[in-house]
Amino acid sequence: MKLYELVGKDKTQGFSPYVWRSRMALAHKGIEVEMVPLLFTEIPKIQGVTAKTVPILEHEGAFICDSWDIANYLEDKFPDRPSLFGGDAGKAYANFFNFTCYYNLVMPLFQTLVYDIFLGLDEQDRDYFRQSRESLIGKSLEEAHEKQDQNLKIFQNHLWPFNAILKTQEYFCGAEPAYVDYMMYGLFQWAKGVSPLEIITPKDRLYDWRGKMDALFDGLGQVIKTKTASHI
Repeated sequence: MKLYELVGKDKTQGFSPYVWRSRMALAHKGIEVEMVPLLFTEIPKIQGVTAKTVPILEHEGAFICDSWDIANYLEDKFPDRPSLFGGDAGKAYANFFNFTCYYNLVMPLFQTLVYDIFLGLDEQDRDYFRQSRESLIGKSLEEAHEKQDQNLKIFQNHLWPFNAILKTQEYFCGAEPAYVDYMMYGLFQWAKGVSPLEIITPKDRLYDWRGKMDALFDGLGQVIKTKTASHI
């Protein structure tokens, strides 16, 4: 089994938040996987795949090309392994989060990080990234960076329900982590992998939650090293 991930200059630091959803899901299921690093411009070159983004899971000759589809594939293919959703209600909860987090969390965080992402890319990816992402956000990468503090504040303001729920339970899925936790964790791995910016503070409940997530599966998430200004 192979999982294709997105990398920049440092091929050991896969930073896609959606790949991290899948990496944690595979670890939750206890499934070993070979990680395959790719640049943005290498993704279309995978034979037999039409996807333009990662994650891409290759298993038994098939390619599954979306983090949500990968989670469902793993749940259905390996029902004897620990469940990612804990039943239909948990799956519906995860599906709801999958849609709502895009506008409330992913996009404001993306605009916060977009220039730092660009700086960490391999040179051959930079033209593609600039053109496609400036079209997406309707401004230059530099203009987005000028408003980094404002975009971060929007993201942080949207974190209040997640900090609140962690006052009454250990994880978003209850006493033990499951797929919704991995979806949220992917955002923090993304930020950590591309920027020295600290997006939460020790006062946040999410701060301790993130530390527990970092320790899961023998510290899998700790393969992403904290960035400094000199590393981007």
